[in-house]
Amino acid sequence: MVRVSSFGQQQLLIRSIMNNQQKLFDGQRQIATGKKTDEYRGLAGETGTVLGARSFKSRVDTYQQTIATIRGKLDANDVQLEGVLGAMDKLKETIQTTLANGQAEGFSEMLGQTFKFVVNSLNTNFDGTYLFSGAKTGSQPVNVADLQELAGLGSVAEAFDNGNVAFEARIADGVDLEFGLLADDVAGGIFQEMLDLYDFDENTEELQGELSQAQFTFLQGQLASIDTAIDNLRQIHVSNGLAYERLEVVDDQHADTAVFLETFISDLEDVDIAEAVTRLNNDQIALEASYRAIGSLSQLSLLNFL
Repeated sequence: MVRVSSFGQQQLLIRSIMNNQQKLFDGQRQIATGKKTDEYRGLAGETGTVLGARSFKSRVDTYQQTIATIRGKLDANDVQLEGVLGAMDKLKETIQTTLANGQAEGFSEMLGQTFKFVVNSLNTNFDGTYLFSGAKTGSQPVNVADLQELAGLGSVAEAFDNGNVAFEARIADGVDLEFGLLADDVAGGIFQEMLDLYDFDENTEELQGELSQAQFTFLQGQLASIDTAIDNLRQIHVSNGLAYERLEVVDDQHADTAVFLETFISDLEDVDIAEAVTRLNNDQIALEASYRAIGSLSQLSLLNFL
């Protein structure tokens, strides 16, 4: 005779109900969170892959934040360099006009204003640091305010207090970008040219009124050297632009990498909502069936078979 244990069957049904309840709970959690699991151990063999991808994504995000900061400084560099170039071009144009007219009206004032404008540009403070100070971010790179103070120094080099090392930052794995500019590199040449003009005006022949032959000859000679100083400044301006272009290329690569990693991580971690909803419905039906089964079993009695 085969004996049927009502208690054993009930225990089996209860375990089945609990399993169905757990599946239903897991399905509800997946739909609510959009994730397959809320613990890395739930990803089984894919845990290492997900953690590696997330670490890489975090590194890329840090690089993108660094690039955003550098982009602002390069933009600020560009604005100030364009201003200095404009001022020097205007000074060159003034000299050419002076030579063409044989008159030097207002030349001294123009020279002094140009120098002060350049000094103010070089002492620009951006986001709490001086743009052209290099590593000495807390110090103004130019320590003179006018040409008289510059003339009182032993050399043009003494007018600069910037550091010897420019800004540099890592913008990708194994890729460093030097993006800072040093005041003495930018303006050493043009300071010397303006000092030469000032010294001649103060100590040789005042550049005012009709030009003498000596003044004419001096200004002609200065044009060539000013051209050289301006060309050097243009090269620095171009280098700043090339650094910006390189930055944009690397940033585009990071953006593409970030999108790929987000998709990759999502494929490993995120649940297919449509599939999860279907599975939830099936689990709910199974749970209801388990409830009905145990309800029917509890009403069974041997009297039904007598």
